[in-house]
Amino acid sequence: MDDRLRTELLAVLEEFFERQDPARAPIARPLIPDRELQMAASALMVCVVRADQASKQDEHRVLEKAIGLTLGVDQATAARVVRVAEERLVSQASFAEFLKLLNQGCSDDEKRRILEALWRIAFADAELQGHEEYLVRKVAEHLHLSTADLVETKVRARETFLAEDI
Repeated sequence: MDDRLRTELLAVLEEFFERQDPARAPIARPLIPDRELQMAASALMVCVVRADQASKQDEHRVLEKAIGLTLGVDQATAARVVRVAEERLVSQASFAEFLKLLNQGCSDDEKRRILEALWRIAFADAELQGHEEYLVRKVAEHLHLSTADLVETKVRARETFLAEDI
């Protein structure tokens, strides 16, 4: 067997086994590939956790999961990103800057997926507080998403929350 075919076969076999063994599976493709946009989305997610003035463990678990999906990273890296986003919120960037970055740099589909992640974080503690809902609605408005997008993402996030609790 020539080297080229051997290399192709090994690549196909390796891909097959990675799909079969979840421990060896590659990290998911990030929702948003650009680093500045990732940080902006992460900071908004942290804002939702902070919105009700009472941060709970369930919210942090969902926050780390949402950030992991957004960035395509593992849980440990997502936890570090949460800390960096919290620091960045305190030190330098404004909420409006994050919204402007996301509005200019994300497709409508990416914006809807970010909004759904925000809803999931808001639902994480099983109590959708008025401050959380207000914040997510304002984000949707500033990202120029429709009321239908707002409602659809909220419904999907709530259904996901309820399915995970069963």
